[in-house]
Amino acid sequence: MNITYHFELTTPYSLHDMRVNQIERVGNHLRFYFETGYIELKDNFQQVDGNLLIEDVDMNFSDVHFLSENGVYGRFSGERMELEDFLKNYKDFSFEILDESYGHNTVFYQGYLSLPKKNNLINMTMSIYYTGNIVYELK
Repeated sequence: MNITYHFELTTPYSLHDMRVNQIERVGNHLRFYFETGYIELKDNFQQVDGNLLIEDVDMNFSDVHFLSENGVYGRFSGERMELEDFLKNYKDFSFEILDESYGHNTVFYQGYLSLPKKNNLINMTMSIYYTGNIVYELK
């Protein structure tokens, strides 16, 4: 017997190519602040202004991976950091999300981290485990 499963993305907005310039901890939630909002996934694909709230984040199972600098291929040395430490250590940054993936209670963002006084972008992934909702906060 074969059982076929096809995942259907039902998010109303896309974060692709959108830049996060602050992540704020609000109790056990995380609020992402975007420079220019995100893209509505409807007929005309308008860009809308807003933030994103991820509810009930478990910081014990959320982390970031710093990979190579942008454009570097082949062997690399990376760093894994708990998301809590990233938020404490990196107050001034921007993170351009190139890819977003959603699974069972997990969101995964991949993109480029930009830091002050650093010329090259850093490939970074962010994995967030949550048990609440993802709330698109439109302005």
